[in-house]
Amino acid sequence: MAGIPDYMDYDHLRNLRMNHAAWRLLRADQAAFIAAFFYREFIAGKRRGIEAQELLEHLDLFLYDAQRQTEGEAFGRSPQDYLEIWSDSDHGWLRKYEYHDEWYYDLTAPAQKAVEWLVSLHKQDFVGTESRLRTVFNLLHEIARETDTDAEHRKAYLLAQQEKIAAELAEIEASGVVKPRLDDVQVKERFLQAENTAQAILADFREVEENFRELTRKVQDDVVKWTRGKGELLEKIFGESDIIRKSEQGRSFMAFWRYLMLSQQQEDFRTTMAQISEAASIRELLPDHPLASINREWVRAAGSVQQTLAQLSAQLRRYVDEAYLQEERTIYQLIQRIETQALERRDDMPAGEFTSIRETAPAVQLPMERRLYAPPQATRLVSPVLQAGSGDDGELAAIFDQVIVDREKLQENVAELLAERPEVTLAEVLAVHPLQQGLPELLGYLVLASHAASEAFDSSTLEHIIFERDGHRLMAVCDKVVFRRNQG
Repeated sequence: MAGIPDYMDYDHLRNLRMNHAAWRLLRADQAAFIAAFFYREFIAGKRRGIEAQELLEHLDLFLYDAQRQTEGEAFGRSPQDYLEIWSDSDHGWLRKYEYHDEWYYDLTAPAQKAVEWLVSLHKQDFVGTESRLRTVFNLLHEIARETDTDAEHRKAYLLAQQEKIAAELAEIEASGVVKPRLDDVQVKERFLQAENTAQAILADFREVEENFRELTRKVQDDVVKWTRGKGELLEKIFGESDIIRKSEQGRSFMAFWRYLMLSQQQEDFRTTMAQISEAASIRELLPDHPLASINREWVRAAGSVQQTLAQLSAQLRRYVDEAYLQEERTIYQLIQRIETQALERRDDMPAGEFTSIRETAPAVQLPMERRLYAPPQATRLVSPVLQAGSGDDGELAAIFDQVIVDREKLQENVAELLAERPEVTLAEVLAVHPLQQGLPELLGYLVLASHAASEAFDSSTLEHIIFERDGHRLMAVCDKVVFRRNQG
């Protein structure tokens, strides 16, 4: 039938049912358990990345409560197994990543779409239509007005606005009263629509981030398979390294980010929220619809996308390195070789045991096996008041009894021997001028050698330097050091 898009025909939907992560979640055996946990941890709390240990503890408690509330439904896996399964490529509901040497989990865009679809099934007590209709007309009028280049049309619009403003000013001057233009129902309807739009913006960030990752993966695949010269590769890399920013979605996101980060816009949002919170019809909605904090949530979510953009750009530029590119090609060739050999042996399976899996019996966890709650111990810090001392309890001589190496004296010792010969070893210098201050003096000679030239050290030969310190004979082993006259 004409007019039906390809993404809604039978073949596409059948393939979508088998391969799309959102649909896989909805038809999973434990879909209710999974969706409830995802909503509780990520969507209701407006959280992006959750540290692995924290999410594991929350899932452990949630699993325990679910087992108590349900009868006949088996939860035969541990919390750790659930997180690993939900984040593998076959499910794709969680994204596991490393940040500052710690592992984190975040909800993927398909999983969020599935959970939000379940949320949309909830029957709403109030459904506003008038404000959305006005929004549609206002958007269409704005498009028509801002794209019209006819000067007469623009003048007519501005004159109409001028007359409207003048009439309103005259009415206010005559009566001194400003009449509300919206009743309580219209105010409530517009506030709820604003909240839904704000929450939708917050939810879109996961899909925006995933689209950026997909764009980068395509570029990386092209680079790995590159077979032409490095000059052309560099041209491709630098030409496409900013593809995530030059795409339509990238430009839209950057415009959103610049608009959001303007200080006057943030101050305008706070002032507007403080003003509308005074309305009685809005005040009763605020406890269940806290829209005032959405601005901070936008900044955090957009900041996470910005961080992803920086990481992906760095990964693309890293492909310029020849060693890294060669390593990636080697890995790609090994994978192709494994796939080829697997296809060749597909019809000739080896005899005997081919693979094994872990026990399929469910793990039983009795209530008394759970660890008891242990309250954390508070750390007590003792900060005594410092008092001035008299100085009679100690001696100050130790402060001034420090080893000071005279570097000029060391230079004179070396120069004395170099005046007689073109080069001299450290051992020869110490034979004439033995160490008097032990290791600090020896290190002073080594510093002089390092300042002279890097060729002063011969790592192929070791010298054994014997000296006395506090009545003990000590030996230091170091590379052979040669001072030369032309090294200054």
